[in-house]
Amino acid sequence: MASMEMFFSDFRAFINATTAEADGRLKRVEKVNKSVTDKRTGLYNRLVASYHKAKTDRAEVAHELQVAKVAAARVPQLEEDLRIVRTQCADSQEVAKALAAKAKETEGELSRLRRLEANHLAELDSVKRVEQEKVDNLNQRLNEVDEQCQKLNNDMIAQSKTLTETAKRWVEEISPLDCGLAIAFPETQKEALAAAGKAQEERRLATGESSSEFFSMDDHLASIAARVEPVTMLGYGLRLAAEEFLRLLWPTETLPGEIANLVKWLESAPDRLLDWKDSAAHAGADMALSFVLSWYEDVDLYQLETGRASVEDALSAETKTRRLARACTIADFVNKGFFVNDPSLPEEEEAAEDEDMADAEEGLPEAPGSDVPPASPSPAGA
Repeated sequence: MASMEMFFSDFRAFINATTAEADGRLKRVEKVNKSVTDKRTGLYNRLVASYHKAKTDRAEVAHELQVAKVAAARVPQLEEDLRIVRTQCADSQEVAKALAAKAKETEGELSRLRRLEANHLAELDSVKRVEQEKVDNLNQRLNEVDEQCQKLNNDMIAQSKTLTETAKRWVEEISPLDCGLAIAFPETQKEALAAAGKAQEERRLATGESSSEFFSMDDHLASIAARVEPVTMLGYGLRLAAEEFLRLLWPTETLPGEIANLVKWLESAPDRLLDWKDSAAHAGADMALSFVLSWYEDVDLYQLETGRASVEDALSAETKTRRLARACTIADFVNKGFFVNDPSLPEEEEAAEDEDMADAEEGLPEAPGSDVPPASPSPAGA
């Protein structure tokens, strides 16, 4: 049993050694095979490269041969060109001789031009001196002009200052007018402020001037211009109302055409209105007495100069109401457009009243025609 194990152990060792030797030989064979393959591949590559190089060299040789053939074909033409060039060289020598002669002539001309240049330089110096004198004169005149410009500038500054002061004074004069129109006609304030704002905006766009809370002359003028139309309309309406009012107070008189005289008539209107109140009272009393006389012809009118004492207190309220209602009914029959004077006015009182009226007329400015209101109310149609 031990011998068998030893046998197999030796056999196994032999097999392993044989296997290792076979592997080594196999590796050497593979290495040799790889080396042979590499050499064969390299040889093939060199062969292919040599083939391509030979092919390229052949093409280059063929090209050079073709170029040589072309050059050989141009040899006769080159010989002809050489002959022509030689002929041209001979001609060039003759041209060179002609150019040499021309150069001599040019040198003489150059000498003449140099002499002319010297003369021109002398003339130029003379002209330069003359022009320098002119320049000096011009500089002197320019200095004088500068002095005049400076003087004008100073005058302009002074005038600008004067104009600024004048504009300021005008603004001070126009401002009360604008303010007066605003106070007298507040209805125009909105249009005036809008026009002034528009003027400020246009001035800002044109000059870049920033807006101010104070009005300039242009702002006041724009404001006043905006007030003109509404003030005109209001004034016209006021005039129409005044004329209508005066026609009621003086229905038979011709109204004045000027505003100043119209104002004088309006100043006399309160007194005239009081006169109309007296006239209305006279007309109402006259109509009441007419009603009484129509029923009682024998009534003594002189007895009606005074009233009975304590009668008014004795009347009942109902009686007073009926009396007032009847008086209002009688008043409907009165011609309220007819002015009634008091015919029983004593002569002394009439004379005193006429004298007062004359004094009042002397205090008023004289005006021709109907521009002055009547001194005393006269009955309509009298």
